[in-house]
Amino acid sequence: MVERTGHPGFFRRVLRHAWMDMVPLVRGEDSPPLTRKEAQDWSLVLSARHVPHRLRRLDNGAGWSVMVQEWFASRAAEEIKLYYEENRPVPGSESLPDLRPVSGLEPTLFGLAMLVLFYWAYTRTYPALRLYPELWMELGSADAGAILSGQWWRLCTALTLHADGPHVAGNAVIGGVFIWLAARRIGSGLTWFLTILAGVLGNLFNSLALGVHHDSIGFSTATFGAAGVLAAISPFAVGGGLHGLGSGSLAGRAVRFVRTALIPFGAGLGLLAMLGAGDGEGNTDLGAHLFGFASGLALGGLTGFLATRLGLPGKGADFRLFVAALCMPVAAWAWGWLA
Repeated sequence: MVERTGHPGFFRRVLRHAWMDMVPLVRGEDSPPLTRKEAQDWSLVLSARHVPHRLRRLDNGAGWSVMVQEWFASRAAEEIKLYYEENRPVPGSESLPDLRPVSGLEPTLFGLAMLVLFYWAYTRTYPALRLYPELWMELGSADAGAILSGQWWRLCTALTLHADGPHVAGNAVIGGVFIWLAARRIGSGLTWFLTILAGVLGNLFNSLALGVHHDSIGFSTATFGAAGVLAAISPFAVGGGLHGLGSGSLAGRAVRFVRTALIPFGAGLGLLAMLGAGDGEGNTDLGAHLFGFASGLALGGLTGFLATRLGLPGKGADFRLFVAALCMPVAAWAWGWLA
C-alpha cells in the first residue's frame, strides 16, 4: 500500500490509483491518528457523499486512519472540513434536551410478570409441602400489630399478596403504566427500587397511623408510590431532562420548578382521589394509598434533586438496582419463613 500526503497531479491520479491517508490532508502533517469514533464519523461523512474510502487500523494499534484514492483526495478533504465547519458549536447557543427514553418496557413487563406468576403460585394448594393460600396470608400480610411487634418482613411481603385475580390484574396494569413512564425518565432499575421502597414505607406509615388492629395486602401501595415518584420527578424535566433546572437566577429557577410541579402533583392527587378511595365498601385501603403516594413523592423529589447534580445511574448500576428491587420481596419472604 502506497501512502502519499501531498496533492497529486492529474495524470498520477488517473493512472495510479494509490490510497492516501486523509489525516495529514485535513489536520496537517504532524497530526495524531484518529480515534475509532473519529474514523467512524469521517467514514459516515464520506459514505453520505458517495466518496470511496477505507478504514485502516494502524499496525501499532495506536489509532485509525481513513484512506481514499488519490483521485478523490481533494473532494474527501473538502467534505470533512465542511462537516466540521457546519457542526462547529455556536457560542451562547443552548443544546436541546435529550428526549430519548432512558429505559425500555421489557424490565417493567418482567417485574409485573413475576408479580402475577407469584399470585398464581401461592393461590395453589401443595399438601405434600403443607403450603396453603391461607398460610401465605397469615405470614405475609401487613398486620400492623405483628409489624410493630418486630415482624418487619410483612412491610414488603404484603406487596406481593392479593385477594383475587382482578386485584392483581388491576395493580399490574395501573402500576405498570406508572412504572413504565417513570422508567423512561430515570431507568427501570431505579424506578423499581424506588417503587418497592415507597410501598414498604407506605405500609410502615399506614401501620403507625391506623394502629395494631389494621391489616392489608396488595401491590397498590407500591403502585401509588410509583405514581408519586413520577409526579415528583416531572418538574426536573426543565432544562433537558434530569440534567438541571434551566438557566437564570436562583429565584427564577425556583419559581419555574414550583410552576412545573403543580401539574404532575395535581394529577397525582386527582388519581389518588379517583382510584385510591375505593368503592366506599371498605375494600380499599385509602391510608396505604395515601402514604404510598406521599412516600413516592418524597423519594422521587430526592432522586430528581440528586440526579440534577450527580446524574442518573449508568446501565450497570441501573441493572443492579433492578436486581436488588426484585430480590427485596424474595429476601423478605425468606426472612418470614425462617423467623
